[in-house]
Amino acid sequence: MKKLTPLRAIRAKCRECCCNQMSEIRCCPITDCALYPYRMGHRPGTLEEGSAGSEDPEEALGAAENAVD
Repeated sequence: MKKLTPLRAIRAKCRECCCNQMSEIRCCPITDCALYPYRMGHRPGTLEEGSAGSEDPEEALGAAENAVD
């Protein structure tokens, strides 16, 4: 089994949430989701230090998993 990076794990969670409809990930209306900034498979806000959405993707994935449970 291939090991997922944190960003790929987030992408997989988004695919699961959107019933594997890739176009739905881009159009996701759930902007308060902890994974929302990471849904397109890249880390947002890396150009500016301390910008919004620059939290660690592993923490965001943990927060989203806790919200679902």
